[in-house]
Amino acid sequence: MPFLNLARAAAAAAGPPGPAPPPNTAQIVLPPGMTLAQFENLQGHAVSIAICVAVAFALVGWDYVVLLRDEIRIYTTSNKQLWKQPATWAFVVLRYAAFLATLPALFFTSLQSQHCQLAVIISQVGVILVVGSSGIIFCNRVVAIYSNSKVIIGILAVLWSGMMACWIAVGLHYNATVGPATPFGSNCQMGPIVSWAPVSYASSVGFDVIVVLLTIAKLNANTGNFSKSAISKQIYRDNLLYFIIAAATNITVLTIQGLDDNFALVKPTAVPFSTVITVTMAQRVYLNLKLFHQRQQREDAGLSPSTPSQQMSTGTYTPKPFQPARQWDSYGTASADMPMNSMSPHTIYIQQDKIAQ
Repeated sequence: MPFLNLARAAAAAAGPPGPAPPPNTAQIVLPPGMTLAQFENLQGHAVSIAICVAVAFALVGWDYVVLLRDEIRIYTTSNKQLWKQPATWAFVVLRYAAFLATLPALFFTSLQSQHCQLAVIISQVGVILVVGSSGIIFCNRVVAIYSNSKVIIGILAVLWSGMMACWIAVGLHYNATVGPATPFGSNCQMGPIVSWAPVSYASSVGFDVIVVLLTIAKLNANTGNFSKSAISKQIYRDNLLYFIIAAATNITVLTIQGLDDNFALVKPTAVPFSTVITVTMAQRVYLNLKLFHQRQQREDAGLSPSTPSQQMSTGTYTPKPFQPARQWDSYGTASADMPMNSMSPHTIYIQQDKIAQ
């Protein structure tokens, strides 16, 4: 058996078989001073934060689509007086600042990126714009129901300025560095934030609480007048509800932000929803404010609060003679009388806004 002997000789010359080659493994570079268990825990929280940011971004996008028709209606109206109101510009800024706040956050929470600090800066700019524009809308609403009171304007101006100063001061201290590639999530590593960071939410809570209290005071003072106008009463109550929801959300986030360092990885999960609620409530306050102005203009003109198109469709609409109507200033208060026939139809009535329930 020469072939068998040859095979045995070759096997003997080769010697015993060596150890099996190690399986393919992936190497993960751990942050300095962090164990593997700590890194795994950190990644688990990072996934939770990424999910919260993604959900917040989806909610902002959904709400944008819901109110898109109302936004387009603002652009297509011929009423120039509407664009003299700061609340209108704040509404437009708010619509897109919401994306500026949430979209870049996806890059430093969910995706691999080499521009972590840039994403953080853009996101913080968006958050500050959201806070500022929503605050302008809230102020505009309160000033409108107080008939352009200079005292109320002064109080709200001080509160708004203080709130913006707090948010800007905290936003300047957010930073992120580019870390090694990770198997999932983002490679961005957020730096420690200053211990007094919750002051930003505290300022928002103070602002929101004052707005709620001022609205409640006016609501109680006008209880007798509301018996004549159920529509005005409903508009007031809707705005009060929006204010309360925004205040309750910021109070909740402030409470979470005030927890000790053991909850440091839980705190970021609540932040995106504060932005979402602020955006959605402020947009509806603006639309309700515009609807309130339109109702008041129609009532001052001696017209029915309902739309002419609705009345004509039921066959009950009877045109009324032109009557003097008031011109409304940027805060929604009557400033002067002018003939109705010199006003644009949009000044008397812009198609009734669809207010989300």
